[in-house]
Amino acid sequence: MDPQTQAGHRVKRRRRSAPLRSPSAAALLSFLWPGLGQWYMGRRLSTLLYAIPPIAIVVALLSLALGGLESLVARLLDPSVALLVLAGIGALALWRLVSMVHAWWLATRRERRLRADSDEGPSRQRRVARVGALVTLALVVAVVHAVPGWWAFAFYRAGTAIFQPPQTSDVPLSTFPPSTPAASLSPGTSPAPAASLRPLPTFVVPASPVPTQPPQVADDGFQNVLFVGVDATPQRPPDHRLTDAMILASFDRTNDTLQMISIPRNITRFPQYWGGTHEQKLNQLLLEAQTNPELYPDGPMGTLVAQISFLLGVEIDYYATVDIPGFERLVDEVGGVDVVVTEPIADPEYEPDGFYLGAGPQHLDGATAVKFVRSRKGGGSNEDRSLRQQLLLLGLRKKVSDPAIITRLPEVLDAIAATVRTNLPPDGLDEALSLARESQGAAAGQVWLGPPRYAAEIPAGEIDLENAAELRMDQVAALSIDLWGSASRYSDVSYYRALVGAAAPGS
Repeated sequence: MDPQTQAGHRVKRRRRSAPLRSPSAAALLSFLWPGLGQWYMGRRLSTLLYAIPPIAIVVALLSLALGGLESLVARLLDPSVALLVLAGIGALALWRLVSMVHAWWLATRRERRLRADSDEGPSRQRRVARVGALVTLALVVAVVHAVPGWWAFAFYRAGTAIFQPPQTSDVPLSTFPPSTPAASLSPGTSPAPAASLRPLPTFVVPASPVPTQPPQVADDGFQNVLFVGVDATPQRPPDHRLTDAMILASFDRTNDTLQMISIPRNITRFPQYWGGTHEQKLNQLLLEAQTNPELYPDGPMGTLVAQISFLLGVEIDYYATVDIPGFERLVDEVGGVDVVVTEPIADPEYEPDGFYLGAGPQHLDGATAVKFVRSRKGGGSNEDRSLRQQLLLLGLRKKVSDPAIITRLPEVLDAIAATVRTNLPPDGLDEALSLARESQGAAAGQVWLGPPRYAAEIPAGEIDLENAAELRMDQVAALSIDLWGSASRYSDVSYYRALVGAAAPGS
């Protein structure tokens, strides 16, 4: 027998000695983990090639959760991280499918070779069933990976909407598109009044702001975040959307304490950081900058943040804006917020049906929460309203950090994406959440910069504005030094004299 014939016999003997393997079983094993189907077929090298890359991907994905749930959420809100996770999930799904098809093909080819010398083979019905099983497993793979993939995409979409670069329109005003084009304000002109709305006063637009250079002060470990609520309800046209709430949250990282300072929306006649005095209410500054971008190079939120920082004499690290309609949805998506109402609220003038809320523990849904923070009559003074805003913000912070919202995470993320804008860098969110968690057990100090201590009401007729007040800059300076010590710009004598107009304490 010639050598070629002998070699052919050896190949046939090896084929007959190789065990018959089920293509469906091989595909199922690779479905469970890439490479298991190849191991089932006796392909050791292929087993390693298919099994190792998914292990590396899974280890990398799991490493994101080492800091706990809050840390995982914070990292996934970074759009670049969310994209990497989405790519990892997609690569894992594709690799799984390739491994399944390859294992199925190996088993089918072996069966064909083993039965090459006989007429025996799988029936047509059996072949169709095998293909059907492979297709079914492929569909299961698609569904299994689509769920976490959708979550990763939800994080990516939320992150790209929330985190805004500097010098942009930072307020989400498109939640309720206007039915008519927005009126354009020019220096020295007033917008046409909307039905049932009192027209805004004429804007006196200053020359282009030239920010003053603040003094160098010590960094004593404070993290200051300005929260701004924008009145963007459908009833208010785009040219009447004003700042409804301004709250500075100051975290003391050294002592793990939290101070919340509410800045009244009706403050006027305050010193501008670019010089001169502002003759309109503070809540109109954002709108002025949006309407006249060529005159406010710092942008709408940049101007507002710089102005509040200038008045309080402290560096503001980041800001976050929330629009009122989106806030209502956000509260609903997290399952409502629990607060303790200190005084009953009876506001029959709140449109359309009035607002009434008893004292004591209350669970607020979104609509009630909006009324809770916006009602101006029947619930005490403006100070009480500002403190209610702080109270709700604290309650929302507690609810968002509750692990129970994981079941509603995509909806919560969608609500946040439509509602919140911030200049906090995505990679800084993990630290910010950690800081909020550390201060959660501490009692929050609450301050309202309104009359009579920190501001004085301006008598009617003295100014062409209703319910306006003027800051007592000496009291604001004293508060700033008391809260932030050497980190306050008022600790600098020249800064104190420039804003207060008197000698600094101890100078």
